[in-house]
Amino acid sequence: MSAPNPADSGWSVRAALPGDAASIIALVSAVIAEPVNNLLTEPGEFTMTEEQERVFLAEQAIRPNWAAFVAITDQRPARVVGLVTADGKQRRAVRHCASVGLSVAREWRRQGVGEALMRRVIAWARESGVVTRLELEVLTRNASAIRLYERVGFQREGLRRHALLRHGDYLDELFMALLL
Repeated sequence: MSAPNPADSGWSVRAALPGDAASIIALVSAVIAEPVNNLLTEPGEFTMTEEQERVFLAEQAIRPNWAAFVAITDQRPARVVGLVTADGKQRRAVRHCASVGLSVAREWRRQGVGEALMRRVIAWARESGVVTRLELEVLTRNASAIRLYERVGFQREGLRRHALLRHGDYLDELFMALLL
């Protein structure tokens, strides 16, 4: 399967900027508010203000093992419809590792947005000169995300049983990683 071509899709991928703060907050809040979300965050737990997000993006961008990319619509005003972050570890022994997080707006799923974002963050990691391991956690019930991660090269490393308790149900979490 070939990589998606955002240029033909009404959206594009670029580095996240502090000016994207409001649109990023709107995306993350919408995904968290979904009745069945596959994030580790539940409604009411994400409390970043626009100013806090703007400062966070500006401060993190100077770290050599941190990155954020957004998928934005071509329409004006542009809207963030996808976000991927790679959060590098701080301690010297694990600075080469970065945890990946991905969110895509419900109406933009299965259109190549997630794959384009994942391929972009993998390319960034390869170019970083610091990151040689990308890792992530995904709920085992999120089969489409697992297929995406495997398609871009991630491998299963372990299972954490009963990792989350949501609405009275225990959910298992899969650990995956890509060595670069």
